[in-house]
This record gives sequence, C-alpha cells and structure tokens, in this order.
Amino acid sequence: MNKIIRTVILALLFIAVLLTYKTVDADDTVNCDYMPNIERFAICSTYNTWGYGQYNSLHTIIERESGWNNTAQNPSSTAYGLGQFLNSTWKLGSYEKTSNPQVQILAMVEYVEVRYNTANEALIYWNANKHY
Repeated sequence: MNKIIRTVILALLFIAVLLTYKTVDADDTVNCDYMPNIERFAICSTYNTWGYGQYNSLHTIIERESGWNNTAQNPSSTAYGLGQFLNSTWKLGSYEKTSNPQVQILAMVEYVEVRYNTANEALIYWNANKHY
C-alpha cells in the first residue's frame, strides 16, 4: 500500500512540474544588467538580440579587434574599444564613445544588427575582409 501511495504522489508531482514548466519563447529576453563580467554581458546581449548561436561570432570579432580590451586604442587611427569603432562609427549609432565595456557591447550589437543583420554574418564579412 505504501508503495502505491508513493507512486501516486510521485506521479502527481511529475504532472505538477509538467504543468508549471515554461520554455523560453523566441521573444523572451534576459535582464543583462546584473551579469558579473563583460563576456557574460555580451552573451546575454547577443541572446536578447539574435537568440542562440550568435555569441561565438561576436566573441571572435572582439577577440580579433581588441583582445577584449575595452580601452584598446589603435595608434594609427581613431579605432577604440572592444569593437575598435572609429569616431565616425560611433556617430552612426545610438551610443556615444565611451570606455564602458557594457555600452561598447550594446553599440557593437546595434551596429552589427544594422549593418550585417547577425553576428554570424559580420564574422563572415570579417573573415573575407579582415575588418567588419
């Protein structure tokens, strides 16, 4: 009898879990404000913009452009920050030139989305042209 009661209770718990389980919808976003480091912030930001499968491309671009140094300055141009934006590039978007790595990530995501649609497409362009 105890075995039957335990089985029924486990079955009811399983049904309760199934009824309350929520999958991530395509339009769900994650609050990135509390990410503990800039790479996690970048993961969160790319997910919120393009969903899964884009972060590795953005990571590769940042690694190649600045090595994840948010104050990297190209000595022969105005290229600055994680994405090595030129002064003219900053003026194209919604963000002003800053050393704040989170703002730089948001500016990169916006720029990539407008110019290439996705980070994967931006990386394809980078591979062919050695810049994006």
